[in-house]
Amino acid sequence: METVDDSLLSTPTHRDSQNPKFLTRQSTTYNSYDEDFRVKERTYTQQYAGLYFSRLVILRKRVLNAAIARWGTGESRFLSRIQSFPETNARSEAPTPHVPRVLDVQTAEVCFVVGTVYVDMPLKPNILDEVTAEHWIVAPPPREKYTSENDEVVLEDESGRLKLTGKVLRNHILVTGVIAAFLGVESNSGEFEVIDVCYASWDPQPPIPTTADDKYVAFVSGLSVGEDSAFDLRLQLLVDFLAGELGGSEDQSVNSKFARVVFAGNSVAKLKPLEDDKKGGGSKNKYGTESISYNTEPLQLLDTLLASTSSSVDIDVMPGDTDPANCSLPQQPIHFAILPNASRHSSVNHCTNPHSFEADGVRFLGTSGQTLDDIYRFVETDDRLEMAQRTVKWAHLAPTAPDTLYCYPYKDTDPFVIKHLPHVYFVGNQPAFETSMTKVSGGQTRVILVPSFATTGCIALLNLRTLECMPVYFKNLPNLD
Repeated sequence: METVDDSLLSTPTHRDSQNPKFLTRQSTTYNSYDEDFRVKERTYTQQYAGLYFSRLVILRKRVLNAAIARWGTGESRFLSRIQSFPETNARSEAPTPHVPRVLDVQTAEVCFVVGTVYVDMPLKPNILDEVTAEHWIVAPPPREKYTSENDEVVLEDESGRLKLTGKVLRNHILVTGVIAAFLGVESNSGEFEVIDVCYASWDPQPPIPTTADDKYVAFVSGLSVGEDSAFDLRLQLLVDFLAGELGGSEDQSVNSKFARVVFAGNSVAKLKPLEDDKKGGGSKNKYGTESISYNTEPLQLLDTLLASTSSSVDIDVMPGDTDPANCSLPQQPIHFAILPNASRHSSVNHCTNPHSFEADGVRFLGTSGQTLDDIYRFVETDDRLEMAQRTVKWAHLAPTAPDTLYCYPYKDTDPFVIKHLPHVYFVGNQPAFETSMTKVSGGQTRVILVPSFATTGCIALLNLRTLECMPVYFKNLPNLD
């Protein structure tokens, strides 16, 4: 009998053996703050006026504090512009007075007022005009933008309205629903000539905990599962990448540092009726109306995808505009029964839209994109990153709700007010990846525009230690036929 060499059972000397075969997935402490966005009792008997009133009450003190800090001492850089107006009563040694009510503003008196912005736009759709219009007239195609030279900016509070004018307004992005303070002088015509604009103040932002290890949070939006069959390859590449099964040992070492994945809305394409139902072949239900059947394969594919991803990493699933959830903000979590396989995993977190959470002491806040898409229609600029930065400075996620954006008619509160300055603010389903660091009085926020994966094949990775953000692109293999 031959003796077996013991070296056959020894540790391989290949250079890859220096790396561990199985890496440990990084984890983080996690706290969800979605409770503020959950609707406990759904009643729709109240008017939307209570939402505007609550927004003004909540933000007025913060805006007033910022205005006093900015103008209360009568800074010379503003006084020189004030004194250039004729018939203006301004003294360099006196602080700028605050007028509590817009109707109490006196002509030629320097002051500042706080209120809710309303932008009167003639091109904005009006439901009353649509109802009273002749039925046989073909409706015009929807506009991409509703801005025009005839737009007027008005400031209002509980007492009334005050028309705002001035070249300074051109340098500020303003939409209906923003709470702000305006410094200026009322002219003889009754218009308030604006000299400067001020938004809400912030409490000091807590610092990011100091850590030695890199950990990443991945942001994915706009999967649109079921939209294109040729898209499945990129989906599989994404799942393998997040699971750490793509690339060599060095790539897997980096992928093991993915602590959480946030799916920011539009994970499934819009459900379409089956071909038979399109032709009028739907069956009658018990009410005598025709019921339509929809193809549920995209939901089943999404369920499989999320279950596979959640088996190796914690995930947050946010609803979006095309997902099976309520259409009005805040959107409630996707029901567990819609994703039965993924919901069995404790690593799956069904979230609201907007979504707020904390990971390793880093505070996150974000939406699935409807808020920014609505703002885009009512401003002249096409710079979506600047619009996202403005929402942070306004301290409000959705100022255009409920004017042009569907939302629940809150009576005594406004959950879209940003109470605490987040370290990271993300917006999903945007045309392209963009990021910047926005500085305000209380600290700074990393703003991230997460692109639609179905359109760009791109996801965003955020380093929790440094708040640096980078894109990762996935591309289909070329057709070799």
